[in-house]
Amino acid sequence: MKTCSTNFGLQHMLLLLILAISPFAFTGCNRTTTTPDSSVTFGKLVIAANVDANNAPTALADTFSPSQKTIFVVAEAQQVSPGTRIAASWTRDGTPVEVSNEVVATQGYHNTNIEFHLNAGTDGFAPGNYKVELIINGSPGPSAHYTVK
Repeated sequence: MKTCSTNFGLQHMLLLLILAISPFAFTGCNRTTTTPDSSVTFGKLVIAANVDANNAPTALADTFSPSQKTIFVVAEAQQVSPGTRIAASWTRDGTPVEVSNEVVATQGYHNTNIEFHLNAGTDGFAPGNYKVELIINGSPGPSAHYTVK
């Protein structure tokens, strides 16, 4: 498995966006320009303070303190076709925070959890209203909101 991460700064805060998808396999860290013939069916998209070993949310939340170390978004994926590209786009008060590295499904998946998470830097998360939206094959997908205060 190839992993990719990037460091980002925002208002004197270092945000490290780490993408952790299991059981997805990485085919590369760069966006691809091919558009696979795929279908995706999602159940719930939730925000959580923690996940278990199967990426299932264990502590659902919609409000976090600035000292929270990690914030997770979990999509219940009922069906993901091979070649499907998924990323997560994070914003705070309408301002982009970052778009995660895109992952590509190397096979079909059924009834699995897709998890992305955002780690706080040394100064923690900036207070505000956040939104995370999945980007599926380059198009906007489901989204969820949470608050840091």
